[in-house]
Amino acid sequence: MISNNFSIDEFVESAKGKSSWEVLSLAVEEANSADRMVYKSDRPADSQRYSRHLKRLINYLRYETIPKRPQDRAYQLYMSYWAESQGMHPDLLLNQPTDGSLQSMY
Repeated sequence: MISNNFSIDEFVESAKGKSSWEVLSLAVEEANSADRMVYKSDRPADSQRYSRHLKRLINYLRYETIPKRPQDRAYQLYMSYWAESQGMHPDLLLNQPTDGSLQSMY
């Protein structure tokens, strides 16, 4: 786990310089680990809260959703570090398909 203290701020601090795609991958792994820690940790409530924060961050990264409560900590962190850099995956910007099955329109 990236954050042994179940802190979304600690997770974001370690993921700050990464692309939104890398952060998404890390957040999914971290949320899965946090969900498993509910049964193994002596702090299950903290683990569940951390998992919920991560899952909200995942939704912001994947779908660019706007929350009902913009004061949500995960949303504030998303807006601070990845909202502007969110873009299409580099493979989607290629002229030729990666599998070569379709011909380019150019």
